[in-house]
Amino acid sequence: MSTESNKLKLKIPSITDEVENFIRDMGYNFNLLDFISDDYVSATPTSGDFPRAKRLYNTSPVYDGYIGWVNVRTGKAAPYWQQLKSYTVGDYIIPRVDNGHVFICVQSGTSGFTEPIFPVSTDVQFNDTRLASTWAATTQYKKNDIVLPTVDNGRFYICIQAGESGNTEPPWQTVDGATTYDKNASWATYRITRWKEAGSAVLFYPFGKIG
Repeated sequence: MSTESNKLKLKIPSITDEVENFIRDMGYNFNLLDFISDDYVSATPTSGDFPRAKRLYNTSPVYDGYIGWVNVRTGKAAPYWQQLKSYTVGDYIIPRVDNGHVFICVQSGTSGFTEPIFPVSTDVQFNDTRLASTWAATTQYKKNDIVLPTVDNGRFYICIQAGESGNTEPPWQTVDGATTYDKNASWATYRITRWKEAGSAVLFYPFGKIG
């Protein structure tokens, strides 16, 4: 019967073990060694799940740089949210200001002009339309103002030509990128992205200052 090594808890086969048990123990050892082996990266990851205390070593260390990065929070890695970026269902992002959470896209679309205020409650869903207002008649709009139609159509609109809106609401375009003309103002069409809180985000810090 196999025993375990003191530090790594590797399986130590016994001379009396059968071949099948020996092969199984060796497979366990290889998987364990692979799991605990050092990983080398050029930057902090933007995908994958990482446990707390996971260390990643810098592939290109330089003077006044760092040996690598250590994760201080178990969770998922993801890229930062970006303005007016196309996202699809299943994409993950993290806020630019860390709040400890990662978010998954549950409705494909384009992110807003201003980063959302990301909620931290479990499984909360929200639209990426921060600072958007409902369209209003005879209103002076400036470039990059964001409006929503008075009747929801799953789109938001960014002002690309400043001016006064009409007396009546225009027939809104629904094709991404299409322009809606509204008296003196013009609007570009974007499908609304919807996000859901999806658990903890990793938090990597550099370690091992060089020099």
